[in-house]
Amino acid sequence: MENAIDRRLERIVLLEFVLHVVTGLRVGAQDGSFTIGGDENVIIRDPLSNRPYVPGSSLKGKMRSLIERTQGMEQNWPIARDRVVIHACRAGADYDRCPVCSLFGAPAPQQRTYLCQTRLRVSDLFLTDTSEQALREAGTTLPYVEVKAEAAIDRVTSAAVPRTMERVPAGAEFGGRLTLLLYEGDDPARSVDLTVQALELVEADFLGGGGSRGSGRVTFQDLTLTRLTFAPGEPRAERVTYKQTIGSLDDWRAHRDAIVGWAAGS
Repeated sequence: MENAIDRRLERIVLLEFVLHVVTGLRVGAQDGSFTIGGDENVIIRDPLSNRPYVPGSSLKGKMRSLIERTQGMEQNWPIARDRVVIHACRAGADYDRCPVCSLFGAPAPQQRTYLCQTRLRVSDLFLTDTSEQALREAGTTLPYVEVKAEAAIDRVTSAAVPRTMERVPAGAEFGGRLTLLLYEGDDPARSVDLTVQALELVEADFLGGGGSRGSGRVTFQDLTLTRLTFAPGEPRAERVTYKQTIGSLDDWRAHRDAIVGWAAGS
């Protein structure tokens, strides 16, 4: 069987976007210290700038999880000491046909065995300059974030146990980028459509923690597309930017056929 790794990389599609926070966003971090009176539910921050960011793994993992559920994929591969189970194809031929594994990748043992090539890369998302300045000037309780107070209610006694958590306030924006690799024999329409469907599912659900309690609603805005095409023997890639910025995923759907054709190089 010919694996993706054996094929020539024909083109790369770069999708840059702005992630707009609709309700407070919380991507949690391990707090290695104990501070009396401090917040016990901290968010992840850049250690150099102290600014909050969204790890690419958090967005990609959410995209994959939701796609697996909508596709009804078998949850058959335990990770994290069996506490988490995901879908992973068991054979190379299955992997190549699987829309989820071929796009999002496979666990390391599968990659080594079948030379699986992940087609989708998701970068870390960082605050835009405008949001960084606005949050710095807002005078929030903690740098760049709000502290949300909640209470867990005892079902028997109705006693309330207060708790607090950090969130990036609604209205903040993060810049991000998806990188989609297309090899000889790939179906660009399948890869592009599945990627956009995953983003739509994140919009419909939530990102990060606390989604069932109102946190984590986001939208993807101001999408720009760049295509890099590689020809055999040519020292440089042809770089083409799509003709217009796409304001939202709804706009993407309205122009879907033109975008897919452009991504395929036509």
